[in-house]
Amino acid sequence: MGVSTISSFLKILDVGVAHGGQIAVGKVAKAHGIKGELKVYPFSGRPDDFLGYRRLTLVEPVQGVAKSYEVELCRPLGNLVLLQLAGLSGRSAAEGLRGWEVRIDREFLPVLGPGTFYWHELVGLPVRSDAGQELGRVTSIMATPAHDILVITGAGGEYLIPVVAECVAGLAPDGKALMVTPPPGLLEMNAGGTPDDAS
Repeated sequence: MGVSTISSFLKILDVGVAHGGQIAVGKVAKAHGIKGELKVYPFSGRPDDFLGYRRLTLVEPVQGVAKSYEVELCRPLGNLVLLQLAGLSGRSAAEGLRGWEVRIDREFLPVLGPGTFYWHELVGLPVRSDAGQELGRVTSIMATPAHDILVITGAGGEYLIPVVAECVAGLAPDGKALMVTPPPGLLEMNAGGTPDDAS
């Protein structure tokens, strides 16, 4: 995933996975050098995202132990980012954090402009068709080579809606629902029927 633009109304930005009040934005790949720098893989695929992060929480994947650090130095390196964190010095200390998840508090995400949303803001949002049918809620997003796909779960089943301008119109006027314009037969196919089952 990364950035999906849906018409001129909606732009979706993926930075990581929501965990309560935090967003997992990356994972420590390994130590770098002898000063305690970390090589981090950004979940968004965009190392530059880290340039705006000032405070990070590293979470150990098995026990869930969390440690917070101020970012002293950040520089992109290919598809990774190099971080120097305050209080972390020496290669062995950095190597001990290999595999830890890197998170930021939601409030430290950059403020987005009008019509731009983070993926985690859309998860749980109600979805309505252009015909007024309540389809359910966005439960996840699937990344595919062609385009991302919204997974919508509701009483009628699970619907897979491509994130393309022809299928996702944007937010409802009140901003409380996502409006979709699925092609004829797509909803019936997604719900396990055939286009001829439409009523």
